[in-house]
Amino acid sequence: MKTLKKVLLLVVGTVASVSAHSQANDDSPLRRGLVFQDVENETYKVKLGFRIQPLFTTNFRDFEVLDDPQLIETGMQIRRARIKLDGYLGDPRWVYKLELALGNRNLGGTSGHTSLGARIILDAVVKYQIDGGKYSFWFGQTKLPGNRERVVSSQKLQFVDRSLANSRFNLDRDMGFQFHGKEKFLNSDWKWAVAISQGEGRNITDLNAGGFEYTARAEWLPLGQFTNKGDYLEADIYREESLKLSIGATYDFNNDAVRTRSNQGSWLEDAAGTFYPRDISTVIMDVMAKYNGWSMTAEWFDRTVNDPVIYDEQGNFLDVFYAGSAWSSQLGYVFKSNWEVAGRYTRVTPDEVVGGAFEQYTLGVSRYVYGHNIKVQTDVSFTNMVETAESDPLMFRFQIEIGI
Repeated sequence: MKTLKKVLLLVVGTVASVSAHSQANDDSPLRRGLVFQDVENETYKVKLGFRIQPLFTTNFRDFEVLDDPQLIETGMQIRRARIKLDGYLGDPRWVYKLELALGNRNLGGTSGHTSLGARIILDAVVKYQIDGGKYSFWFGQTKLPGNRERVVSSQKLQFVDRSLANSRFNLDRDMGFQFHGKEKFLNSDWKWAVAISQGEGRNITDLNAGGFEYTARAEWLPLGQFTNKGDYLEADIYREESLKLSIGATYDFNNDAVRTRSNQGSWLEDAAGTFYPRDISTVIMDVMAKYNGWSMTAEWFDRTVNDPVIYDEQGNFLDVFYAGSAWSSQLGYVFKSNWEVAGRYTRVTPDEVVGGAFEQYTLGVSRYVYGHNIKVQTDVSFTNMVETAESDPLMFRFQIEIGI
């Protein structure tokens, strides 16, 4: 009975504590997660987190005939289900992160290159921190230092999902080495990162089929740091009291890439297993600004490939590398009631050999029940197929996020 009382008191105390904390308090129980820690000797820290995203989607395949049942597709799925562990072992300088994907949509892409196994591992990386965390050396599988929207966790988006520009041109995750640092220069804050990775994506079990991928990124924060690392979460849920700005740039070179979208997409190989590698260069620029509930993010991509069309040894068409440019920008405002209205414009302009250009307009409404930990989101997107005869689709989505 005493044990039961203790458990009930713990639950009641936790709920009361959560209720008492304001949304802007980054030290609240939901934001801390479930933590096991040797505080006295600092020999270990384990932070356990989870999150799920149930998603409802309706696609109207032709905007001009929305009432045709044959052109309406409706579905429900678990968009994301994740378990995450992070902390340190033995020494606070030795940090780790492990994140696993449990939803079927995140486990796809199995092939002989992944030993036909489900791609359950998202992040499995060890970090050694130097000078109190000012610098850190990473080794393992995790996100490359690419565009801001991709590096921002999918838990912390202000729309149901990322833009089409991101889906076509982001760098995603890979296996390799990274070095990150923070600097004060010319009275401004700077962040930078460099990476050398395998260049073929996550959960690869083969030996390196092509060359290596090299990535460098720099960020300039001329107006100081964002509240609670707000430059890597969308929506100004903390209502910045003064204007904050971050400008980032990334250059990525994938030497002898063997997948159609650098370290993602289809494998460029024929039936005999012969690869057709190409060099791929990707340039990314992005900016984020926040002030008093307002947030603005914009990203620009440009990807070039030497000789993007691939023919096999008999001269038959095999595939094409996805190259071109894209632009995405979004603007949102969080009311004091923690409702947000946001709009996004995206334009993707592939190279002529890849396909026609298209643009997408998205309007989203979100209710932040407890920041990004508990939120309800819905958005409507209209896609205009600019350079093709394809119909222009309309999409409606509804999603709930819950996690710690």
